[in-house]
Amino acid sequence: MEIAIEAAESEDSVVEFLDRSIIINVKTREKRYAVMENGEVSAIRIRQPGGAAKVGNIYLGKVADVKPGINAAFIDIGGGRHGYLHISRLPAFVHGKNPNAAISAYLSPGQTVMVQVKKDETGQKGPLLTGIIELSGEQIVYLPEGKYTAVSKKADDADRNKWRARARKALEPQEGIIVRTAAIHAGGDGWLDELKSLRLRYKSLLEKAAQLKAPAVLHEKSTVEAEIFRELARLKSGMVIADDAEALARLKALLAGRPELDWSFELYSGKQNIFTRYRIDRALEDALKRVVWLENGAYLVIDEAEALTIIDVNTGKYTGATDQAETVLKTNLLAAKEIGRQLKLRDYGGIILVDFIDMQRDEQRAQVRAALEKELENDEKQTRITGFTELGILQMTRKKTRKSLPEALLSVCPVCGGSGKIESPETLAFRLERELWEAPHADYEAVLIECTQDVKDCFCGETGVHLKRLENLLGMRLFFHISRDAHPFYAIRQFGPLSALAAKGKDPN
Repeated sequence: MEIAIEAAESEDSVVEFLDRSIIINVKTREKRYAVMENGEVSAIRIRQPGGAAKVGNIYLGKVADVKPGINAAFIDIGGGRHGYLHISRLPAFVHGKNPNAAISAYLSPGQTVMVQVKKDETGQKGPLLTGIIELSGEQIVYLPEGKYTAVSKKADDADRNKWRARARKALEPQEGIIVRTAAIHAGGDGWLDELKSLRLRYKSLLEKAAQLKAPAVLHEKSTVEAEIFRELARLKSGMVIADDAEALARLKALLAGRPELDWSFELYSGKQNIFTRYRIDRALEDALKRVVWLENGAYLVIDEAEALTIIDVNTGKYTGATDQAETVLKTNLLAAKEIGRQLKLRDYGGIILVDFIDMQRDEQRAQVRAALEKELENDEKQTRITGFTELGILQMTRKKTRKSLPEALLSVCPVCGGSGKIESPETLAFRLERELWEAPHADYEAVLIECTQDVKDCFCGETGVHLKRLENLLGMRLFFHISRDAHPFYAIRQFGPLSALAAKGKDPN
């Protein structure tokens, strides 16, 4: 499949989305790529300098603190917040015979320990760590101290049992393994060769750790190209379009020896940014909005907290042409599909609650749940839908390993502090009045107040009636300096003689 790529001449140019493609923008310091499936953007991933994901990275950490009360330790891995390591993720505990052992029996402050990041730091939480290292290959995941055998859930029970038996024969007692779907499909003994290679890699990590001073990086796993390669392996075939020739060459090299993957590659050399050319920027802008409109006029409202995402479904402009129950079902089915897409696109994780429009019959709830499950079938992250509560709220979880797209790209508003709300001009005006009563007003002739126009209007009242009343009661003059702040604001700047403050209080407008 060969496609000639040319720059679009204007924003109004019609761009036909490729059915299955990966659009890569790596010319600038911020590295971005988007995955297209069935003509829609299914994922956008952005890596900013200094904000790279640490999931999968292996460190030689130093124990900063041990907390017996929670049977956990905090580990300094160098930079950022200290990581959290629970006793259940220590190899010594896993292999030990005392299930009631305390973490202080294994770790003490200042001790070094090899750890791997399971989940990036988010909000106020540091990264989640494990001492049970996982080394990933194409066909298996090797756990040198894992003492655990698992087989891909995509295989049937007979194949899983057979592969468990094969894997256990090849492992040492302390070792663990996860057999991937690729090993089952490939057959043969290729996975054994990979096991040998991963054992050597772990040995080299131990040797490297012995030579370094903690905290230190032993292995950095994730690069943008490695992430893209995983998408290539998942999707099997399609078109890769990138704005950097070297990035394309490296991806082609990664595909060498993988004849089952059928990808075409094209270099984009247009004047427009490649994300603009293929309207990925527009999809990115939509992925940061709180309100998502559905094609029938209904809409979703999405609110994200640190460990919880809440999605509310509303009929909006859609009233339907049939009875109410049918209207509700159609809207909820449409919403379920879009919710699945948004979860993948925005990369939300943790607990997710969906408030669908109330449905009276269990069979309707089952249809909506099935629609959401179908949309999440090919999700790279593990999801689990637990069902509807008595209040009609759908509960589900999605594995969280890194910041969501909005969390990574947006900052907390310095005005509202992330609440989405600020104090009203009326609230501030009444507070100002209370402060003036508490101030030593009897000792001064005047006071200078800096505030926004809306606070002054509320404080003074229509025709200044409240201002005159308060000046009489306090026995002093009130002067205002108008601030151009974007949000309601006031500050009492100075008490003093009337002659000194009258000039300062003149409104510059």
